[in-house]
Amino acid sequence: MAISDKPVNRRAATPSNTDVGDLFVRKFKISNIYVAILVLLAASIVWSGIKTAEGVQQYHQDYKTLQDMKKQERKLQVEHQRLLIEQQTFSATPQIASRAVAELGMFSPTLKDKLIIQPGAATAVALVDPDAKNLAADTVATNDSDIIESDATVAEAGQ
Repeated sequence: MAISDKPVNRRAATPSNTDVGDLFVRKFKISNIYVAILVLLAASIVWSGIKTAEGVQQYHQDYKTLQDMKKQERKLQVEHQRLLIEQQTFSATPQIASRAVAELGMFSPTLKDKLIIQPGAATAVALVDPDAKNLAADTVATNDSDIIESDATVAEAGQ
């Protein structure tokens, strides 16, 4: 072995007053690139965590909105059913009237068919002429017994 000027022990070659930071920088000259990569990775991890939290928050808001819309849809369906029932109720009245006319021969009274009676006043009684089928106001009742007789006469005349 040849003797050289280099010391055998590396620890002995480093001066004792050398700073640990200087040693680290000399040994790892590429450390700035590693630090930059680590900082970028840490930043990307934090960024992805924030985006994930925002996505979950948006999901919860959208789900709440969906639930509110489903409640509103149910209320609107109930209202729609109520309106359909109401519509069927109102449309049944003309059907009843048309069936009463067609099947039972009923009709709405005209002014000639109506008799208005006022309490305490002299009452006009309409007699039905069986041949002419016209109403005639022939008798005026002045007391209760006349009214009863006249009503019986009208009933007999109508038959």
